[in-house]
Amino acid sequence: MTSKSLFYNLFREDGKRRLWSMALSFLVFFFTFPVRTALTLSERIKNQVDYLYIVSNLKQWLGFQNGWVAVLIILLSLIMGVTSFSYLHSRQKVDFYHGIPVNRKHLFWVNYFNGILIPAAVYGINLVITLGVVAVYGISPAQVWGSAFTGFLLFMIHYAMMYSVTVISMILTGNVLIGILGTMVLQFYFVCLIGILEFCYSSFFYTSYRGGGNIFNSFMDKCSAFALFLVNVEQLQPGTPAGTQAARIFAVLAVTAVVTILSFWLYKKRGSEAAGKAMAFQVSMPVIRIPIVVLASLSGSLFFWSMHSSIGWAVFGLLCGMLLSHGVIEIIYHFEFRKLFSHWKQMVACALLAAVIFCGFRYDLFGYDSYIPAENSIESVAISMQDATYWVSYGSPRQDSLGDYYWEHQDSDDYAFSHMELKDTAPVLALVREAVAKNKELYHGNDYSSEWEDGSISFNFSIKYTRKNGKDIYRSYRLPGKEIRPEIIEIFENQEFKKAIYPILVQTPENTAWVRVSRGEQTNIVSRDRNGTDKAMTEKLLLAYQEDLRSLKVETMQKENPVATIQFLTKMQAEAETKRDEIQSSWKYSDVTSRGYYPIYPSFKNTMELLKECQVDVQSWNGFENVKEININTYQFNSYNYRYEDKGSQYMTITDQEQISEIMSHAIMEEYSSMNPFSSRTGEWISFSAVMESGGNRSEATCAISLERLPESLKKDIEKIKKDV
Repeated sequence: MTSKSLFYNLFREDGKRRLWSMALSFLVFFFTFPVRTALTLSERIKNQVDYLYIVSNLKQWLGFQNGWVAVLIILLSLIMGVTSFSYLHSRQKVDFYHGIPVNRKHLFWVNYFNGILIPAAVYGINLVITLGVVAVYGISPAQVWGSAFTGFLLFMIHYAMMYSVTVISMILTGNVLIGILGTMVLQFYFVCLIGILEFCYSSFFYTSYRGGGNIFNSFMDKCSAFALFLVNVEQLQPGTPAGTQAARIFAVLAVTAVVTILSFWLYKKRGSEAAGKAMAFQVSMPVIRIPIVVLASLSGSLFFWSMHSSIGWAVFGLLCGMLLSHGVIEIIYHFEFRKLFSHWKQMVACALLAAVIFCGFRYDLFGYDSYIPAENSIESVAISMQDATYWVSYGSPRQDSLGDYYWEHQDSDDYAFSHMELKDTAPVLALVREAVAKNKELYHGNDYSSEWEDGSISFNFSIKYTRKNGKDIYRSYRLPGKEIRPEIIEIFENQEFKKAIYPILVQTPENTAWVRVSRGEQTNIVSRDRNGTDKAMTEKLLLAYQEDLRSLKVETMQKENPVATIQFLTKMQAEAETKRDEIQSSWKYSDVTSRGYYPIYPSFKNTMELLKECQVDVQSWNGFENVKEININTYQFNSYNYRYEDKGSQYMTITDQEQISEIMSHAIMEEYSSMNPFSSRTGEWISFSAVMESGGNRSEATCAISLERLPESLKKDIEKIKKDV
């Protein structure tokens, strides 16, 4: 019978055996925490950096946000896992350890727990030293203790999970090198598999959802301890809901417990004669080999397909992946070349399975792209047209713990899908049916092609189907053509659709502080809420613009282009701009204060009338008398000749008022026309700069005009320039 004193003696003796790993761990953590903290504090205090900023950075470095410590944890879990059970791979050591009068389960737990306690003790000691360093530099340890302790606990439970995976790999194998390779397989196989499936999904399925997230990526942190660790480093941050944090921590503990118990069970089943062999359990050999050969075969076919889009090359790649992976694994298993094709039937079966997966994606054998939910099964739909709304700023301003402002971005699809519930599904489903019909042969026919028909109008759109059973289905489509379809017009003029794609339509007067108008280089605050002053005008402008935007028709957008932009700054945006003015920094918080501009069309009469009351000269926006000069940069014509000589900046300058009036009558404001999804830009267009003078002020605006609309004399001059460059 083994006494408790013998157990603890073994515990102590195993620690002595690992003095080198203990010393290595201590050095790594010593330079990571005490030394690095001392260097950083010394430099920042010397430069009189803000105290709150120093504390905030200390919390990040000592807490779970530290990416460098995450890397150390991964490496240590591999090193300690290998050293804990490397004796199983030596017959002499196995005979020695199993000859000691100690129960085998005690041997397992001694080695297992020492591999966790050593880095935990070293990590903890260095954290205590670091808190002493922090105190020496005049910072209260109490301010960072919480982050340091939380980081320690989170890193150590993730370390135990990663370490347990290495332990089970060492028990399953009979050679140290193969044990390390086995750890790589356990940690990365499913990550690679999901990556390959995601590549197939996005490459072959033209309706694969390309917004906000992908179908397979949601499984990434559920397939590997390594992936779960990396995702948790990002997710377990301050501000994450407590329920989410608890669920993720429980998942880590559960994985650790399951892998540890399985390791213990396999350790008891493992025979002493397994030392020196490639695999300790023969039954595990095909279980490991078959999935790897399937993945390698599929990867080989995709690699050559991505280079040539040819079935012949895909078959060649599949055969290469199959032969190389199967051959290498058999050599590793048996340590001899004669066993290269000892399981050739399994090899062929793996290749066939990989071919089925490839063809399933390539030819859409399961009907993913052709699937359209039945209309009577749909509760509502949401549609996001990225090309039409890419200029819209989705998200909101935020303020961090240091008082700095930043813009928290939100994906356009996420915003639309969370705000839109269209009950009228007929026009959306009509577009989907047409897109499916047009693209089925293009993508899944015998001659694979990514070429689109030459059309002047093309809409990329993503859809969220909410079915009556509560299930959400996501798809992305692309529909080219030469005309604007009536279904698209119907969708764009749907008030629920507009409300869900233009955040300005749900902005409230209570959250609106200032109104700013921009045209070319001229930007002016036209209404500012100064403790109640101008609040009435700010509210009137917001309500008037919302009414004009809701009333905007597609027919109007086809005839008109925006002539200016307007911005309704929220209270937090106004605070950021006020703070920027106080610190006299022209660029500070510009990413926050420059968000939220919307177009003003000439037909926005309600908005125009109120801007007049604010002394904005809106009459000049459609007039040409203020344009004194037009400059056409001839560099834009260099693309007609690839072997041109750089002659420096060259401009065609037009000052004739008659020509200027003729050009401006057909020109559009180029920087604002992109806000109009129905702006016709067919044929060749010429960009130019319009120089305006009004009230002693000189400004420029970038405009564009169709080449066909230019005066004949200018057309001839441009044709001559094209020939000369």
